[in-house]
Amino acid sequence: MKENPRKILNRLKRNITELEAQKLSEGLESPNVVVVAATLNELRKLKDPFHMHRGVELLSNSSDSVVIAALKYLNAVEHPLSFEDVVPLLKRSLKIRREVAKIARLMEYGQACKLLENLIKDPSPEVRIAVLHTISEIGCEKVVQDVKEAVNDANSKVSIAAIETLAELGEDVESEALTETVLNVFLPDRVRLKALKIYVKNSVSPLEFLEKVSDSSYPPLSSKALELMGEMECDKTWETFKKVLSNKGNIPSRICSAFNGVLRGCKDETEIENVAINYLDHPSSKVKLSAFKVVMKADSVRAAEIVNDFLKSENSDLVKAATPFIYKYPDEDNIQMLRSLIEKGDEKTIVPALKIFKKLKLRDESISKYLDRNYPTNVRVQALKALIATNGISDEELKKIVTSNEPLEFRITALDGLAAIAPEKLLELEE
Repeated sequence: MKENPRKILNRLKRNITELEAQKLSEGLESPNVVVVAATLNELRKLKDPFHMHRGVELLSNSSDSVVIAALKYLNAVEHPLSFEDVVPLLKRSLKIRREVAKIARLMEYGQACKLLENLIKDPSPEVRIAVLHTISEIGCEKVVQDVKEAVNDANSKVSIAAIETLAELGEDVESEALTETVLNVFLPDRVRLKALKIYVKNSVSPLEFLEKVSDSSYPPLSSKALELMGEMECDKTWETFKKVLSNKGNIPSRICSAFNGVLRGCKDETEIENVAINYLDHPSSKVKLSAFKVVMKADSVRAAEIVNDFLKSENSDLVKAATPFIYKYPDEDNIQMLRSLIEKGDEKTIVPALKIFKKLKLRDESISKYLDRNYPTNVRVQALKALIATNGISDEELKKIVTSNEPLEFRITALDGLAAIAPEKLLELEE
């Protein structure tokens, strides 16, 4: 009975990935700690499960960078650890202790809580914050009181992390404390914005406060409030958005946040489309991009014309935003523009352009040049996908890539392509 090509493909992918990991793992025995740490990071990206024992051994390494890389690797592959495995690390640097707090989720519940109980009063605010985030994830009743005490921590970032943790655990959070934090001009922006987000998430009726904050003269705060209003019903927020958008003199961050809120919360408002179109000539490219997203979501009758205008722009950000829409509006001018993007090879537009070639199954001689090793892997992968989709590369060329020493992602893409155009050739790779 003939074997299913899908099974062969999965087996080949597994074998290639394992061989790649095995080749990489040689770096774990290097006397150079930089090489060892880099190797662990690469194995982490592969989620390689075959070197977990070595990862645990490296927790006793004298180099902080190696220990941190080992902890991140073990976390990624979800290797269980015991309290005894990590106890020696509690006397190491704050960066190591912070990673230990993160990996507690992989320990037996009782041991994890014991570890977090040890670390929640750590002298480093960064460690305490990591502990609070882990408590949010796994619970731990025995440290809830410590979390409540952390609300009054001298470090405002720890305090807001504690409030967030209590909210995640289902504990009561005083809205008054959150609003005071949001309005406290002496606190860092990050803390105030986080408090605003927590308030919205846990308040029964946050709109009134958001409207108040959206009128703030402090741009980061008012902008975040406008963005969060996008989570609410449009008929309750549109007047606020319209008020902001009716004044082109507003700073770009407020305008963009209003458009982002509109994108998230509003759908069928013709008025929204008209407002957005009026901003397509704004001097700020960020504002233009925000308005463009709203117009395209509204499926405006002028969409094709607007896409064409953006593609002719000298601003690469605008061209990049418009390129994916060539798929929807593949007229002769846009296709010619697409071919010119491939020829120019602008780093911002080449990947989205290659994706459209793949979707439209368009051939172009310029695509092949992007397989060259001089280009970044993400560009080479997209070029290969485009060639596969248009039968612009042979099965023999794909087999050659699969068996080469090219980057793993590039080889896997070639393998997927071979399975698509010549599945009968897969068995030859196992011989």
